[in-house]
Amino acid sequence: MSKLSLINPPGSEVTYEKFKFSQAVVAGGRVEVAGTVGIRDDYSIAEDVGEQARQAFANLKRTLEASGSDLAHVLHLTQYLTNIRDVKAIDAVFSEFFPANYPARTVVQVAALIRPEFKLEIQASAVTLG
Repeated sequence: MSKLSLINPPGSEVTYEKFKFSQAVVAGGRVEVAGTVGIRDDYSIAEDVGEQARQAFANLKRTLEASGSDLAHVLHLTQYLTNIRDVKAIDAVFSEFFPANYPARTVVQVAALIRPEFKLEIQASAVTLG
């Protein structure tokens, strides 16, 4: 059985302790990233969906890199949106982080996320580098 490595980049300690989950788990050359939201390092949240998306993708990138992976090694993304009409604005930001070689992707609308101010959450599966 593969050893599990729990990944919690610097700054995510509060999330790990308070909400009881790791940002990612690495095992057998795979990385499973927990739902990632657009919260800034100072725990503030932008009102604009595009800015939330940009921060969520930046947070995803940081977690992947701490896991020994990167955006180019993402196999699948699931994006949960509280308003499907935001997909165009989120896709514009998605294209900044994934300009080519797009991963498999699922986009769904949900009734709510963990905090009412969150407009999207991104979950990812990737492989490790090398």
